[in-house]
Amino acid sequence: MKSGSFLIPAIILLLAAGSCSKGGSGGKPQFTLTSIDKTTIGTNDSLVAHFKFTNGNSVQNGYFVSILDRLNEAPASDPVVDTLINPIPDLEGANKGEFRYSLPHSSLFQSTTLGQNDTVIMKFFVLSSGGVHSDTISSPKLIILK
Repeated sequence: MKSGSFLIPAIILLLAAGSCSKGGSGGKPQFTLTSIDKTTIGTNDSLVAHFKFTNGNSVQNGYFVSILDRLNEAPASDPVVDTLINPIPDLEGANKGEFRYSLPHSSLFQSTTLGQNDTVIMKFFVLSSGGVHSDTISSPKLIILK
């Protein structure tokens, strides 16, 4: 057998593997947390987080979900309060871009019986209308002043 006869199937296999691993062309939404303006949020401040996304076409009519994970107290009596689900606005066909997410102090702070500041970690993910979700991204520890 000629050694060249093995070369053609090998090239086809490499092309098939390469085409399956290309990112940004459907499938799982991709986004990254690029920065948070403040890690200590006062009573007149807001949490402002900046994200970049790719594969935006996969999240049209989807949702951006943020979850507060409270570290210094028992879980909220109504856990739905700590899960915020926001519809993703029309991206007008953009496949990649940046967005800013802002929550006021009043949406972050939960009154404690001990009168202490809240310490939280925010977790974020994107859910497409088809039920496909991105990886979950966690913020650094955030201090929410009372």
